[in-house]
Amino acid sequence: MANALYQQVSRDLIERIAGEGLEQGAMLPSEAELCEEYGVSRITIRAAIGQLVERGLLVRRPGVGTFVTGRRNTAREFNLVGFLEEARLFTSEPVFNEVIAADADLAEVLELPPGAAVRHIRTSVHKNGEPQTVADGYSADTPDSRLSEDDYRTNVSSAFAMGIRLQRRVHRAEQTLDPMAATGEIARLLDVADGTPIIRARRIYFTVKDRPIYYLEVHYHPSRYSFNVDLVLRDGGTGIGFVPAERGEG
Repeated sequence: MANALYQQVSRDLIERIAGEGLEQGAMLPSEAELCEEYGVSRITIRAAIGQLVERGLLVRRPGVGTFVTGRRNTAREFNLVGFLEEARLFTSEPVFNEVIAADADLAEVLELPPGAAVRHIRTSVHKNGEPQTVADGYSADTPDSRLSEDDYRTNVSSAFAMGIRLQRRVHRAEQTLDPMAATGEIARLLDVADGTPIIRARRIYFTVKDRPIYYLEVHYHPSRYSFNVDLVLRDGGTGIGFVPAERGEG
């Protein structure tokens, strides 16, 4: 019953975030106010809020309150887990390192004003001498946010290395996969013909305060990578995949 209550509260808050009740940047009412509004315990409210924090819809700011991030409930998130034991098998070499002016799209992703200085570093990743990926990393070009070439040469992901160096812990990331045609330098670095279909991953990394710190585009060689995804239910409330006992086979 307790689970059902916090899920009900969570769903109602999602509807309010998606509608007009709680817009981006809005501060959530206090736990006491929510307890009174929904007629439930503080434990139930904390569980509901915690679920939405995990989904990236809310962010807690210690000593201030809980705020709406403005991210869509449909945003896909992935766990920040990598094959660290395999990282030593790859070599990553920066191809160029330059400062550019953020266009409208990049400024929106990194929450910067259009035209802001952004550090763009492209790297070519090889394994046993064969090209695996071409990665384009972008970060605000400021002393406390700037990406470096050394971040790509470590035995952990560039995002983690950057966070360790800047002492700004990477908390979560959002990733989108889409198809594209490799052209120009991307095709040359991957050693494929111009126009070859490839997969691109676009990732936004966030700090514990839900601020975007790093944007990365990874272009994968078409025959040297595969993607495996584990799909799980966030909770058991939907009943997806369950068969009534009398019809099941045990």
